[in-house]
Amino acid sequence: MAHYENQSDMFKQRAENCKKNGDRLYAQAMEAKERGDKEKYNQYMAQAQTQYKMQKENEAKAKEHAGKTWK
Repeated sequence: MAHYENQSDMFKQRAENCKKNGDRLYAQAMEAKERGDKEKYNQYMAQAQTQYKMQKENEAKAKEHAGKTWK
């Protein structure tokens, strides 16, 4: 656990990564929609929504674990 200061920091970083992945997948979904590829659009959009859901879950866990340490 050397990469994180505490548990809250870990969840915050996970939330940031989920947001980045969600944004990337959303952009891919929009590109697929513009191309008319409905199958890829649905696939990327579902993945983006999952990432945004995970972001919210990790943000909630970060608040829950605020002030806790690894020890």
